[in-house]
Amino acid sequence: MGKYRRPRVNFVLDEDIRDDLALWAVEEGRTMSNLVERIVTAAVQERRSKLPPSSKEDKPPK
Repeated sequence: MGKYRRPRVNFVLDEDIRDDLALWAVEEGRTMSNLVERIVTAAVQERRSKLPPSSKEDKPPK
């Protein structure tokens, strides 16, 4: 069991959005999980770039 496991997050969304994501993932040759990770990562990076420097260091507890 030496593999590093990344944390998992579950969320609920409307069925039509899920269908759109599934189609998008197929069009890009990705899994839906990988597509959602890419979208969320881009959104977080954009948000971080807009925050003042002191806010970027604050992390929520695990």
